[in-house]
Amino acid sequence: MADVEARLAIRDYGPMALFALVTVGGMIFIWTSKLLEWPLPIVTGVPLLLMAIYFLISLAFAGFRLHNEQAGDNLYYMGFLFTLSSLGVSLYLFAGETSIETIVRNFGIAVTSTIAGVTLRILFNQMRRDPIDIERSVRHELAEMTRRVRTELDSSSREFSHYRRVSNQMLSEGFEEIARQAERNGEEIQKILEVLAKQAVKPINDTAAQLTETTSQLSEIIGKFGTAVETVGKKLEEIRSPEDVVRAELAPAIAAIKELAEAQLQPLRNIEQTLSHMADLPGRAVSSEAKLIDPLWVPQAEKRSADPVVPKDNEAVSETIAAKSANKNEPPTDAAPRKRRWLPW
Repeated sequence: MADVEARLAIRDYGPMALFALVTVGGMIFIWTSKLLEWPLPIVTGVPLLLMAIYFLISLAFAGFRLHNEQAGDNLYYMGFLFTLSSLGVSLYLFAGETSIETIVRNFGIAVTSTIAGVTLRILFNQMRRDPIDIERSVRHELAEMTRRVRTELDSSSREFSHYRRVSNQMLSEGFEEIARQAERNGEEIQKILEVLAKQAVKPINDTAAQLTETTSQLSEIIGKFGTAVETVGKKLEEIRSPEDVVRAELAPAIAAIKELAEAQLQPLRNIEQTLSHMADLPGRAVSSEAKLIDPLWVPQAEKRSADPVVPKDNEAVSETIAAKSANKNEPPTDAAPRKRRWLPW
């Protein structure tokens, strides 16, 4: 920020300070050198050197740069002030015992600074360009550029026209080639699709035939199953209740059991009569001996007669009932086979 402010201050006040410093310094040098009677080349060269330094600084440094007219005027006025300072010193010295030759020489020195200031002013004025000349040159350049632009536009238009024709031709040829290629590709694709369709239809037809055959078989199976279901339904309708079935199936078995029991009991009755008759015969002979035997003794015949004969018959009856129950669906036999029994004796 400080650098920017310093630059702005130099830009605003630098040219004026430089002009004042160089002008005042030159005037002081002229007065001092003439009063001290320094050599003529130094008295003349230093003011000219100061003017040259101001000229170079005005051209080289942007902060001290002015318009060409203003810089030329500054140099002219600087030389004129140096001339007046030299004339003033000469007039001051003329009041004493100074000769006319010295005064004329001092006047020549003053004229030299004026000549240098006028020369530099003319140089700056020559460096300045007239706005009319600038406008004329700008118009000439604009006209030249307009002609060039028009020429370039014409050539560009011709090139675009040529490019458009070439592009249209290339596009038309490309579209035709694409159409032909698309037609060829379409034909090839159509052939491939036909082959694929034929190859695809064959398995489908085979599958359809198999499905038809399978469907017919399923229809037959379903018909048979329906017939079987109807038959089972009819049989289920004809089935009687379990009590009736048991009663009807067990009636022959019960009759057979009764007959078997009668058949088994008749030999037992005969055996019982025989045993009682045989028991009466030796009873009289052994009556005396029986008194001597332990009262707990039981004759072997009685023990054998006490054996469970009837339960064996009952076991046979139970086996017969179980056999009848297992064969409920078979017609009952008229007579059950008799089991061979071993008598206890």
